[in-house]
Amino acid sequence: MTRTLLLLRHAKSSWAEVGQADHERPLNPRGRKAATLIGQVLRGQGLIPDLVLLSTAGRTVETWERLAAELGRT
Repeated sequence: MTRTLLLLRHAKSSWAEVGQADHERPLNPRGRKAATLIGQVLRGQGLIPDLVLLSTAGRTVETWERLAAELGRT
């Protein structure tokens, strides 16, 4: 059985607002669009993950949520 390991980084995030922890930074508009497109590309290639491990950082969770929506993994 062939296995494929996908390593992804979060999409483009905003700079931290004053008083905002780095861990809580969200994606910016460009990052939101890119995360959705990456999900579409992965789906088109048939690359649907069986297991996902991710950081609890806001930008990482938001990236996964957008990918997951495109992959039917919500």
